[in-house]
Amino acid sequence: MIRAKKLMLLPVLLSLCSCYTGSSDSLRDPVSQEGVSATVHADLPYQSNVVSVAASFYKDGEKQPLVGGDIITAASDNDTAILRSLENLSGNYLAQLEVSDSSAGVDFTIVHDPEAARQDRWYPLDELMVDPGPGELVGYGTGINFPEPLVLDAPLSNEIYTSRTQDIILNWTTSPSTEQIRLTTVQTCYSGDRSLQWGTSSILGTTDTGTHTVSVASLIPSTNFVNAVSNFIDQLSLIIVSAIVDAYSFGLVSTKDISIESFQLEHCAISLTVFREISNELGAGISGGYAIGSTSDTVTVNFRP
Repeated sequence: MIRAKKLMLLPVLLSLCSCYTGSSDSLRDPVSQEGVSATVHADLPYQSNVVSVAASFYKDGEKQPLVGGDIITAASDNDTAILRSLENLSGNYLAQLEVSDSSAGVDFTIVHDPEAARQDRWYPLDELMVDPGPGELVGYGTGINFPEPLVLDAPLSNEIYTSRTQDIILNWTTSPSTEQIRLTTVQTCYSGDRSLQWGTSSILGTTDTGTHTVSVASLIPSTNFVNAVSNFIDQLSLIIVSAIVDAYSFGLVSTKDISIESFQLEHCAISLTVFREISNELGAGISGGYAIGSTSDTVTVNFRP
């Protein structure tokens, strides 16, 4: 029996679409409207041996929540974890697992294990011991390899910015293995014992320039705004980052009004994560979607107006 690994991801509130239709993202192909598709992502932060993994599977374009005794497992060279549903029957699954040799990658597989499946699912009493047998997705899977590590050289951790007119200059090591660079940020602002939090995520491009400049004003506006990270791919990067940065993520990816004008802002923590992403071939029989491997590095700076 595969034993569940306790998930250390912080709680999130999701508003997810039932399928991924593609975007300006150069690596993520759309889900196929026929057959089985998968959307899978694994990220390995710099100087960490813990991989954050996420996966969803689809049939004929519709996301398939796993029921009965079916589960998704992720296996590295020295660990195996069960991916747990973010919300009941959401079809979105997350886990963390350890890795000692990142070059071995991570393999995702749908297996039938009723005992393991019952550990985090609610069943009516009369159905608790009923096993409907393996579902039609059992046996599907895919593997993920990682690009070279991404290491941030600047800015320095806890660097202080005092004006919205200032720029934050990110520098990192470049790599020929890069296929896409993404920047994800989490802003947490404080006023006494009150706080506001929101996130952003965007693709910087397919060319690994090793540098990117972002203004403090673009991350912490001075006027009220609506935080609306509605694209599932952007949401996913925020969810993965929430396991890395020291920040509450409840509501981080939901649409909400940020009334910053009436907020007596004292200081803000800005966590910036740069992802180096590569695509991987999908497993046998999977006709659409994507399998992304990434490495990342995070730095937290401060805004004190």
